[in-house]
Amino acid sequence: MPSPRLSVVVPAFNEGAVLEAHLQLLVEFLARRGEEFEILCVDDGSSDDTAAILNRLGPRVRTLVHRENLGKGAAVRTGSLAATGERVVFLDADLSTELSDLEPLLAALDAGADVALGSRRVGGAGIEVRQPATREFLGRCFSGIARALVAPEVLDFTCGFKGFRREAAHQIFSCARVNRWAFDAEIIAIARARGLRIVQVPVRWRHCAGSKVHVFGAASGALAALGMIVGRRLLGSYRR
Repeated sequence: MPSPRLSVVVPAFNEGAVLEAHLQLLVEFLARRGEEFEILCVDDGSSDDTAAILNRLGPRVRTLVHRENLGKGAAVRTGSLAATGERVVFLDADLSTELSDLEPLLAALDAGADVALGSRRVGGAGIEVRQPATREFLGRCFSGIARALVAPEVLDFTCGFKGFRREAAHQIFSCARVNRWAFDAEIIAIARARGLRIVQVPVRWRHCAGSKVHVFGAASGALAALGMIVGRRLLGSYRR
């Protein structure tokens, strides 16, 4: 089999209610694009029927398994380091971002970007269904603090739709250590420390009910992780 041009990483934790239908939609969408691809779904210690669903999806979806729940950041890292495509994209299992927004994300990579960040905050972006007010407020607070500490130019840290050239993905994820909510900020901190070219790409996004994140616990853990990210950056841990 030829090496794929595109690897799509899908982290999954107790996504049995939507996973089969959404992965089938993803396979059909990628097949219509006409280039070789692989899908890597990382089962992050699910306790529902996620594993059984992945077992019956066939060869178009490659399954990687965490025996216990380590966090979305850990799942994205596992999938990205296992990816073999020329470009590596991760997206959420609930398909909250329009699949057609993959095209401008990949176009940015093909035009020379090392990292392409899907963004709900730049011009041309749209939010069709908003998050609950508390969750949106905490997300904006996190992004505001992350902008101050990590990357002032980045408007949306937490959108779960990001793309990388393979070399950049392997550089970033081999160095990353944050397993949970703040992992997006660490990705950006590493990319900046290594001088990688980052662009922001507008996406159309909708909130999907059923999030597994406990927002207040995640928010407090994210603040601690931001402190660790700043410390590692100051110590030079993210440089070559």
